[in-house]
Amino acid sequence: MLTILVKMELIDAIKGRRSIRQYKTDPVPKTIIEDILEAGNWAPSAKNGHQWRFTVLTGKAKDDYNLMFRDHLNNFIQKHGRKETGSAPWTLEIMEEAPVVVIVWNTNENGWITEEHSVAAAVQNICLRAYDLGLGSLWIGDVFYAYEETRKYFDKDWKLSGAITLGYPGTEGKIPKKKTLSEVAEFLE
Repeated sequence: MLTILVKMELIDAIKGRRSIRQYKTDPVPKTIIEDILEAGNWAPSAKNGHQWRFTVLTGKAKDDYNLMFRDHLNNFIQKHGRKETGSAPWTLEIMEEAPVVVIVWNTNENGWITEEHSVAAAVQNICLRAYDLGLGSLWIGDVFYAYEETRKYFDKDWKLSGAITLGYPGTEGKIPKKKTLSEVAEFLE
């Protein structure tokens, strides 16, 4: 097999990265996962605090967590109805299909909102690096349906910030409609 490395321009990664919701079953080597997380670790952070923490789940560990999440989600549906869960059941199916799920935490050491901004910057770096390496990713907030259960499951006092799925894409993903710059920015002189 011939592999050709092509350097990607940053703007190409920013505009080309997609939220991937279908994955191939191929496992992702640990060295590639580490490379991707290293990009997250290089994100800017409030007062250089590196507030992010990552719990990487593959194989049985991923299956066990997803089972806990599914059980909790089913209980939530029984109590509140399916409509109240929004996209969470579909997101869980994506988490079950993806070979890697990264639980993302915020140490929240100082209680600053900027600590969550720091974690978000790390997640963006992770998604961009995954795309750069030919992998897909999905930034997930639906784990909040099991917020306390997830903290308890992993025995963490940190704030749950979300999750990221990683894997080789089974689809290209959709090109999202974006607002124009004039809709989101104002220039004052």
